[in-house]
Amino acid sequence: MNSKSARFFSFTMAALLCCLVGPVPAHSQTIPPLNMVIWDTSATQGYYFLIPYTNSPPYTYNNNMLILDHVGRVVFYRYVEDSPGAYQIIDFKIQPDGRMSYFNLPKMRFYLMDSTFMVVDSIECLHGFTTDQHDLQIIPGGHYLLFGTETRIMNLSSYHWFGFNHTQPGSASAQVMGVVIQEFDENKNLVWEWKGHDHYQFGDVNQTWLMNPNKVDWTHANAVECDQDGNVLLSLRHFNEITKISRTSGNIIWRFGGKQNQFQFLNDTVRFTGQHDIRRVSPTNITLFDNGQYTNPRMCRALEYQLDETALTAALVWDYVYDSSMYSGACGSFQTLENGNRIIDFGFTNSGYPWMVAVKPDRSTIAEMWYPSGYSSYRSFNYPQLPWQLHRPVIECRKTGGNYYLDADPGYDSYSWSTGDTTTSIQINDTGTYWVFVPYGTGFISSEPITVTDPLHPCVPVGIASTPGSDGVEAMCLPNPATDRIRILFDLPAPAAVCLALTDLLGKTVQINSTANYSSGRHEQSFDVSSLPGGIYIVSLTTEREQIIRKVVIR
Repeated sequence: MNSKSARFFSFTMAALLCCLVGPVPAHSQTIPPLNMVIWDTSATQGYYFLIPYTNSPPYTYNNNMLILDHVGRVVFYRYVEDSPGAYQIIDFKIQPDGRMSYFNLPKMRFYLMDSTFMVVDSIECLHGFTTDQHDLQIIPGGHYLLFGTETRIMNLSSYHWFGFNHTQPGSASAQVMGVVIQEFDENKNLVWEWKGHDHYQFGDVNQTWLMNPNKVDWTHANAVECDQDGNVLLSLRHFNEITKISRTSGNIIWRFGGKQNQFQFLNDTVRFTGQHDIRRVSPTNITLFDNGQYTNPRMCRALEYQLDETALTAALVWDYVYDSSMYSGACGSFQTLENGNRIIDFGFTNSGYPWMVAVKPDRSTIAEMWYPSGYSSYRSFNYPQLPWQLHRPVIECRKTGGNYYLDADPGYDSYSWSTGDTTTSIQINDTGTYWVFVPYGTGFISSEPITVTDPLHPCVPVGIASTPGSDGVEAMCLPNPATDRIRILFDLPAPAAVCLALTDLLGKTVQINSTANYSSGRHEQSFDVSSLPGGIYIVSLTTEREQIIRKVVIR
């Protein structure tokens, strides 16, 4: 057992149950069970975007695009096809202009959604080239950078590189698929095109990747990046190469890795193979995910190189290996966040490993995500902050006739509670965690989960909805949701000593107003919440005879 696995299984069962989280819809059979193991609760943040899928039967779960919160709970999901099957959609992410994008394989084009998860646009390659699902980048100026494949007939009979043992000759009339890059302006007019067939030799491919002598997946591009100098970086999986291309002349500026490598590797003797996700992270540094399927020994790595593009040297300045016996057969990504943390999606690995980890610059683990066997996500992204608000339904708690109920916001077409109920309200009969999914855009969005720990007072962690206290004390919080300041308006039928407190859902006091004597009538106090992270909080008003609880949402 590797060290990470040993550390995982050394958890007590109680600790394990605290770490494996992830509320999913009541109809959760459509979503693979996701387990997030959190090693550092203070460092996990934001939202994760991903699309879990399998490319071989049995197709147990639908191919959903998912948004998870910082502890792995499903916040949003959307499925394109109603029936389970092989992956239909891929590469779900936020573009720099705030729109979300994904690729639809049956329709062979990229789609763009706005902040309400409605499809607002789409784009595909022109001139008869097949659009490639691997990447779409919206670059400065609002231009679109994507790529497709061009098929040319070639005589490959002199290349004995095909078949299981890579000794069979190619066809004399082989269909050879090469990359084509296309750039479109903000109005989707084609403004630049580059063809791999015009710049590479067939022998540049690594024969390890070749099988079919008649139909040849030659370059297998899987990532495109607009470099900081305006030129283009291209990842070619079957060349084991990163190419830099002049966006002005179309000439190749340099080649990094593979047979035609021009760089001196200063401190990395392994050499990446089958890599994914080339990204520029600083004026001198690039990152990529090395699948390592055909290195010796096989081992996947997240890599950051410092490149001297004049002297043509590459220094490995950061790397991450989860386990030296772990390699990746396909997919994968490597994202560097502004705070230096890294998100590594391992793609399809040999069994027994997580598909994604979040780590700090010192390589200490923040979190791990695990799928069922055979499932993965082509890429995974973490966004510490979203460029727009998620309008999640709010749950209120009320007491009526001695019974307690949870009420979701009215007006939605459907409701899907964690209990399996499909009504607007549900009665609380026991402790547990409750949430509801409602339609949102082209998918479904969840409320914050509500945990009830005391069956005699189930509304305490939620906040009883605007009903007066037993002594006639009334309280209201405005605005709700709030962003900068919460005003607490309260009416007292008689003079009383009042203490106001603001706590989080775990009961930790965030702010408190010391007890003060108030006359009868209406009063107002406030809390400054401008520095608090978004979420649900509890305002409590306590007198000598009662306590009133109100739930507030801070955004």
